Amino acid sequence: MKQAWQTDELDRFFELSVDLVGTAGFDGRFRRIGHAWERTLGFSREELLSTPFIDFVHPDDRERTLAESARVFAGSGSVTFTNRYRCRDGSYRWIEWNSSVQPGEELIYFVARDVTDRKRAEESLLAAESRFRAAVDGSLDAFFVLRGVFDEAGTLVDFVFTDANQRAAEGMSMPREEIVGRRLGEVTPAARRLERLDKYARVFRTGERLLEEQESESPGHGGRWLQNQVIPLSDGVAIAVRDITPFKRLEAELREALQRRATHAEELEEKNRLLAAENAERERAEAVMRQQQETMLAMSTPIIQAWEGILVLPIIGIVETARANHIMERLLAEIVRTSARFAILDLTGVSAVDAATVAHLLAVVRAANLLGSTCLVSGISPAIARTMTELGAAEGGFTTFGVLQNALRYALSRCSAEGAR
Repeated sequence: MKQAWQTDELDRFFELSVDLVGTAGFDGRFRRIGHAWERTLGFSREELLSTPFIDFVHPDDRERTLAESARVFAGSGSVTFTNRYRCRDGSYRWIEWNSSVQPGEELIYFVARDVTDRKRAEESLLAAESRFRAAVDGSLDAFFVLRGVFDEAGTLVDFVFTDANQRAAEGMSMPREEIVGRRLGEVTPAARRLERLDKYARVFRTGERLLEEQESESPGHGGRWLQNQVIPLSDGVAIAVRDITPFKRLEAELREALQRRATHAEELEEKNRLLAAENAERERAEAVMRQQQETMLAMSTPIIQAWEGILVLPIIGIVETARANHIMERLLAEIVRTSARFAILDLTGVSAVDAATVAHLLAVVRAANLLGSTCLVSGISPAIARTMTELGAAEGGFTTFGVLQNALRYALSRCSAEGAR
């Protein structure tokens, strides 16, 4: 028979326990439960004690719960299992049980705990792992996981494949089942075995990631470029392999395009330099030509002061507009400079004239007259005379002579007569 103080201690234990403690009979009903049951499920103690506990179990968990209860009834020792219990609001909480019976007693002793938060975290983790696995399997990158292999002295001697996605299996041209469990040294070419082992071991030891690019060595994948990223793990390394061949090709094409552009720029610069040299040479030639033309024009329009007050301008060749303007400018300037009384235009060197030439000559004569100088014309050939007559210019405002001597004689006589007066 229990003492009163023992009963009080047991009551305090039931009331203060944060775990779901209690006892249940073989009839499937709770006999005694702590206050934590009311806080967890929301039912009153009377509701929990008056209802078979299997009624609170989730329908999907009832068969398993009855099986575990039968094990407890059979005296299998301490039994641990997890099921879902209904709350007053209709939701369910995950309960983890640890129960047993004492020999000779038809009473189950149990301690239970609300593990809903843990179960939800586990489910979230499993869902996240499932999503991650799906993402890895569906990735366009090859993905491997390798675990380190150590000798008795604790020295890292190799790596063994523990996982590989579909892209990795395709890259290695073998099923995933044949990759997992094999050592790195078994699938790595002998020429690169030590290099890869040392590289992966260095990442594992230092904890620093490695990113590198290299040309593929796999059969049938020659000429393709791969980017390898080696990531340290607690017990090995993870390797992500990406095919960067299109980027490498684009990079090469861009480099070639830039080289072609640089070559074209150099060629264009050379052409521009040659063109600038040609333009400079042409400008120099044009300047020389203009100077020669000016010299020839000056030589073709010599003005001779035959006597004081008398200027002689022999004209040779064709008299076009530009030359007529030049003749007028030079003649008028000399008339002003020398105060000439007479200006003789000698046309002996002009074989023929047209209407434009006659108009130019008349303009020179009128301009000279305006400056107070009398303009005489000598050396008119029969052809010129005929043309001037046909054009109606024979009655122009100037005096004509057949030869230069007669024009000079006339001008000298007039100058002498004026000097005598």
